[in-house]
Amino acid sequence: MPYVTFLDSILGPIGLYEGLRSVRDDNFIDRMSYYYSNMFLLFFTVLVATEDFVEPIHCWCPEEFTDTERIYTQQLCWVSNTYRVPFSEPIPPQFEPRDNDEVTYYQWVPLILLLMAAFFTFPRQVWKYCSQHSGVGIKKMLTLVAESVKDEPNVQEKKIQMVADYIDAWCTNMKPYRSGMYSSVREKYGHYCSVGFGRHYGNYLVTLCVFVKLLFFLNAIGQLYFLNEFLGGRDFWIYGYEVIYKVILEHNWGQSTRFPKVTLCDFDLRQLENVQRWTLQCVLPVNLYNEKIFIFLWFWISLVAFLSFGNFIYSLFIILYPRQKTSFAKKYLKMENVYDRGNFLSRKMVRKFADNHLRQDGIFLLKLLSFNTSTVFVSKITNILWEKYRERVHEVGRTVENEFYEGKRKTVRYDC
Repeated sequence: MPYVTFLDSILGPIGLYEGLRSVRDDNFIDRMSYYYSNMFLLFFTVLVATEDFVEPIHCWCPEEFTDTERIYTQQLCWVSNTYRVPFSEPIPPQFEPRDNDEVTYYQWVPLILLLMAAFFTFPRQVWKYCSQHSGVGIKKMLTLVAESVKDEPNVQEKKIQMVADYIDAWCTNMKPYRSGMYSSVREKYGHYCSVGFGRHYGNYLVTLCVFVKLLFFLNAIGQLYFLNEFLGGRDFWIYGYEVIYKVILEHNWGQSTRFPKVTLCDFDLRQLENVQRWTLQCVLPVNLYNEKIFIFLWFWISLVAFLSFGNFIYSLFIILYPRQKTSFAKKYLKMENVYDRGNFLSRKMVRKFADNHLRQDGIFLLKLLSFNTSTVFVSKITNILWEKYRERVHEVGRTVENEFYEGKRKTVRYDC
């Protein structure tokens, strides 16, 4: 459910888009994934890509090197891969064993962070694109109702009536076999061979919502797997546990084998006809930042994955729970004193109102309205929808009874 949290109030104004949003069709866990993750990743990208903050590499060059050769050496060692050899071990005389401990990622950290930010945004873009094909303008409707809070009472009533009429027309047209050839035949046999998913089945928005929340969870798990491969398959899954273990027991992170700060660089330097092989010791100041960045990302992505999984399970449970639609309708009809719990016919009609008319997408839309406005507005809209449904049922009932008494029907059956 969309609600303003402490992190929203602190980080929201930093981004113009999030700070100026007047309505929300997401919740805080979704925003942790597609918005706050992007903010952190973009900040880290600027930090490691700007040489004003950190010098990427500095190599210890011999005294006979000129200034031009020193600059060339540092540039070459930065674009080529360096390798790590512990000080307790000798440097291998052969060049092939040195490739086993190569550090191959530090040049690509800014691009990788940008790619991660793009993947964190992908599920949100899926929701924004697919929700436009639901047959209802969600953002426009939420904005209209949210802005009506500050209007005069008579203007509020007009806007509430307008929104209720629109929702009623939208729910009324949610019929899977409303037109086309042999619609009655397709409706008769569609219960046995139909998938039962789509805009006209009344479950398009809720199914899309669950699918997007599943994408948020899978994206977080995929990001951890991606970082593990990017860092050379060095068991990044357990990196956070290693840091916690060292901090608690050793009170020091120590030297990390994943982010070495001192490495070696091999290169050939041509001088006229001579080609000399040099091995220089280099320091990677950028890894001081990379280590802290990836520690934070491990804890952050793990938290996002855990919360996204719970968010997905909760949404799936709400949709599969058969009585949640009726309970939601009863809640707001009680506020208008139009629902009598002791009346069996009233309970039955409310159940049909929620299951056959509003359906899951209608209830989902009303919940979005309640998250962005107040229960008073939603109760008024629900009451208008209820009255329209009752009038339609009574009209159909009178028509069916007249046809029955005229001999055009053998049984009295109400389809509303």
